[in-house]
Amino acid sequence: MHYFRTYTEINLGAIRRNAEAIKAYTGKQLIAVVKADAYGHGMGPVAETLHTVADMFAVATVGEGVELRQSGVQKPILILFSSLPEQIAQILEHRLTPTIGNWEFASRLNEVAPRTLNIHVNINTGMNRSGVRWTEAAAFLNRIKTLQRLEIEGIFTHLATADEADKSFVSVQLERFSSLLANTDGKIVHAANSAATLAVPESHFDAVRPGLSLYGIYPASEKPIALEPALTWKTWIGWVGSISEGEGVSYGLTYKAARQTRVAMVQVGYGDGYPRALSGVGEVLISGMRCRIIGRVCMDVSVVELSDNANVSVGDEVVLIGKQGEAEITVDEVAHGAGTISYEILTQIGPRVKRAFNY
Repeated sequence: MHYFRTYTEINLGAIRRNAEAIKAYTGKQLIAVVKADAYGHGMGPVAETLHTVADMFAVATVGEGVELRQSGVQKPILILFSSLPEQIAQILEHRLTPTIGNWEFASRLNEVAPRTLNIHVNINTGMNRSGVRWTEAAAFLNRIKTLQRLEIEGIFTHLATADEADKSFVSVQLERFSSLLANTDGKIVHAANSAATLAVPESHFDAVRPGLSLYGIYPASEKPIALEPALTWKTWIGWVGSISEGEGVSYGLTYKAARQTRVAMVQVGYGDGYPRALSGVGEVLISGMRCRIIGRVCMDVSVVELSDNANVSVGDEVVLIGKQGEAEITVDEVAHGAGTISYEILTQIGPRVKRAFNY
């Protein structure tokens, strides 16, 4: 992989083992969330890896669903958000399962569907970003039944605070949701995201809908099963030098050396998705040792401080996320240093970062 200036290694075997562990732990159907390029892990290869484990795949957009279908996926593909009427032709052509969150889309879909089409209805129980408000949901579900070409296959909601220590609002949402489930025999009821899958058993219903946990990352403090991080992010040393006391590094010269200091340029920057917020605070692994980023992270490169006795050369491996020897930098650590969440770190890894897949 020296041909690529920076790349990620994706352990597909770890993703499969995580999915199997989640399915065994819950005993429910598995709706594998592979939106946003499988959280930066590669949607096509991940879906292929999970084709015998997942009962259904879930994406955020029609375009993602089309891409997944064209990659050879035959399992049902659920679009998690309500689509636009202009996208109905693609939904029908590629046999995607649409989410219904408003009457206008449902009625239009019923008008043009050439056959009975399975749908899932999104109930807004308090997330307040999409779906049918829970107070209106019973009437809405009955009204949907008048549309002869639409078959309600699933009913779901999304939990707003399942990753918080205080689960009181989760209970409120589940109570609202459960009040609508009196006549749902034969339908797939689902509510559990990764956090709820791991920490809220009463949210499991017929299926769980994990995303982040599939990739070996815990969304909250609860860790009832062992998960394996699947992604390692690497680059290389591109230059080694020395600066004198008082000299600065990178744009703005925000870092000033307190003494003679050895430094190295590593071939990654915010143009690759490595957060600029890690300027002066982030760390990387070189020769199994932590090296601090000094100065500002640039678009294409960053600079790190080397210890006086570090034996490093141009072309040596640098680990941004993952293990090197006994040392490890987790995606959660990177996210904390950048003042964000692990979801954003993973999904912002850019197209210049090549993916290498292994088992």
